Amino acid sequence: MESIGKRISRARRYLNINQKELCKKANITEASLSRYENEIREPKAAVVALLADALGVSTDYLLGLTDDINFKRQGLGDKSEEDLETIIANTEKKIRREGISFSGKPASKEAIDSVLTAIKMGMLLALEEQNKK
Repeated sequence: MESIGKRISRARRYLNINQKELCKKANITEASLSRYENEIREPKAAVVALLADALGVSTDYLLGLTDDINFKRQGLGDKSEEDLETIIANTEKKIRREGISFSGKPASKEAIDSVLTAIKMGMLLALEEQNKK
């Protein structure tokens, strides 16, 4: 049976987040997470629940009671349009700073503008749909 540390690490890598990001979401220290992933310590029940919630998986998956990782659908939660504008602005800064590429070639300014417009529209539509529910 796979250890809880390996399962935490697998779910984290699947979500493409680093240890620091997971620690922030789960409200635990980086040292603790490192110990869990490296199988030096095992998390207490309360921490397992925090990690499962932050990773969007069940506690059963982390504890090895099921092999079905079955990520929970992450909604927008209680994000407002203002929150999304902040996320969009931060995304834009990162893309403009680091750039993006298509087929290994750097994207043109026009292509980047189009991608950013699509991201913004998608997020605002998702917020609108969520607010209907």
